[in-house]
Amino acid sequence: MQGASAICSEQPEFTRVRIRTPFLLDFNAPAGQNGEVKIQLTLIALMSALPVMAGGVTAEPAVSAEQADHSPESVVAEPAAVTATESPAAAPAAESEAPAVLVESVPEIPAAEEQSAAPVEEPPVVPAEEAPAVEETPVEQCSLAVEAPVAEPAPPAAEEPAPASEAVPAEKPTPEEPTPAPAAEPAPVEEPVPAAAEPAPAAAEPPASAYRGIVKVDVVTRVPDYETPWQGGSYGRGTGTGFLVAPGLFMTNAHVVANAEKVDISLFNDARRIPARVRFVAHDADLAMLEIDDTSAFEGVPCLEFSEEMPMLEDTVRAIGYPIGGNRLSVTRGIVSRIDTIPYAHPRNIAHLALQVDAAINPGNSGGPVFKGDKVIGVAFQGLLQANSTGYVIPLPVIRHFLRDIEDGRYDGYVEMGARFMPMENKAMRRHYDLPDNGLGCLVADVVRGAACDGPLQVGDVVLAVNGLPVDSTAMIELEGVRVRLEELAERAFAGDKMYFTILRNGEVKETEAAMAPLPSIRVLSRRYDEQPRYVVFGGLVFQPLNFNVVNEHQVPSADVMVELDRFTRGGESAVKEDLVLLTSTLPDEVNARLKDHGRSIVTRVNGVEVKGLAHLNSLLYPADDQPRPEYTIIELADAARPLVIENAGVDAANARIAERYNIPAPARLK
Repeated sequence: MQGASAICSEQPEFTRVRIRTPFLLDFNAPAGQNGEVKIQLTLIALMSALPVMAGGVTAEPAVSAEQADHSPESVVAEPAAVTATESPAAAPAAESEAPAVLVESVPEIPAAEEQSAAPVEEPPVVPAEEAPAVEETPVEQCSLAVEAPVAEPAPPAAEEPAPASEAVPAEKPTPEEPTPAPAAEPAPVEEPVPAAAEPAPAAAEPPASAYRGIVKVDVVTRVPDYETPWQGGSYGRGTGTGFLVAPGLFMTNAHVVANAEKVDISLFNDARRIPARVRFVAHDADLAMLEIDDTSAFEGVPCLEFSEEMPMLEDTVRAIGYPIGGNRLSVTRGIVSRIDTIPYAHPRNIAHLALQVDAAINPGNSGGPVFKGDKVIGVAFQGLLQANSTGYVIPLPVIRHFLRDIEDGRYDGYVEMGARFMPMENKAMRRHYDLPDNGLGCLVADVVRGAACDGPLQVGDVVLAVNGLPVDSTAMIELEGVRVRLEELAERAFAGDKMYFTILRNGEVKETEAAMAPLPSIRVLSRRYDEQPRYVVFGGLVFQPLNFNVVNEHQVPSADVMVELDRFTRGGESAVKEDLVLLTSTLPDEVNARLKDHGRSIVTRVNGVEVKGLAHLNSLLYPADDQPRPEYTIIELADAARPLVIENAGVDAANARIAERYNIPAPARLK
């Protein structure tokens, strides 16, 4: 069934109607005098919409407010009578079609002629204004909704046929017996109410005492200045949420305590602030563990328990935390709407498994627990600004990986396969690799030199299975009942763990294995936290290691560093180089006044020696006292045809002059 505006367009010869209400229009009504069409508006659509609106679905009008025409000349309407037989018919329609648009959820209505020709024996007409009252109660409580017509004193209501959910009354009482009052009818009491037993799982919620274990985290931060890296940075404040997982230990997000100078936690309904410190932090997984010394405030407070299994789609969850706008706990509810691998905003370039929920997750909720029943199934950590009611939760596999990693007293981070996989859905591609059309197998598109899979896998291999799990043509596997990316297996592994591949290479099925290991080169593209910027200043030239913070602060075009960065991260140069060194700026002085500004260029050589990193560059620019300094320092850049030349005779005086002018405490910071 179409919207209201589409229905009106079926008879443009007679009238033009624009309506923004969700009423159903019946154009089968007889035409009046002068060819005027009278439109019958029934309330059945509105009645079926009430249970949906009670369940939280917003009813959108069929026509926007700007298009609506409310003039009396545009609509000739008669309020339609709703018989007692029509009212119960609307309720099942609302139950079965609730998720759909309201206008489309209404069943087909007989024509107006058929309604007018109904037998005289039909039950009396219920006034239109009373009909919505029958459907005000949500569908789940239908046994309560049927009490309203029984309790009405009006005689016509007593003659209505009982709905299917209502018990059929006993024999009509004899005149000698007193007629029982309508409210005393035992039918609603005798009938079992199965819907009332369904909300039982809601009772499995954490006790009120557990809320004291959900704390507000107040942080004083110092954000480094990557434009002038010798400066101390700027101070700021932030808040988040944490929760008790062990005596004296609280889990939260890494971005809540990133660059923290001071951390305090506050209890639920308690004004005290308890000093805390960061015990472990995983910036690549956006998780952190806080520790306190004084645990007396948490005596008798239960630690929150993690669930043993992942939630499924449409499972109801609750996010609890301290979002902005208040100092008390906030609880929001929603469902799990998606389970997928997404980039984590905190590290920027690292993707992990995440739960997408429609529960409100706002700034300040970060680090708070997300419950299914009375167990924690994740940690709230980020939202999507371009969408409504879209929040993300760190799931149990990522949390378990973090907890297991810190068992030895330090956090080591994730391992990487170091390979990129390509879907093989194209039939011509499958025929080229002699693959049957069975939906299995993905292509190895790239292997990082020196990575864990360099050797066991080659470009052009077809991966059929990993650890015995079939790999489909989209490079997905099924793990714990959820379809995830193939790389999720490495997400749950640790350094030294073996990965077993079944591959097709040159038409032959082979078995191979790879020992997982970290891939440090990917940190070049990650945001960095909890460290001061490294730098070297020489003759007014400022050198910094190439990483995301530096590139972002100095607005370095990706085209200027793309080739060198690709060789470093994927070509194997990270095995022999510590850093890529970038010339980020030039501080004006006489010693460099006649040099062309070559800011934001990668340094390749100094005096003919290839630069291996920032520390190596510093040793070339400032040689040890027992090593002779050449007459000139010649600095070669990747994108410059001519080198930069600094005369060493006056460089020491220039360095002292520049340090005083720009308040540089030391010529270099290497750690």
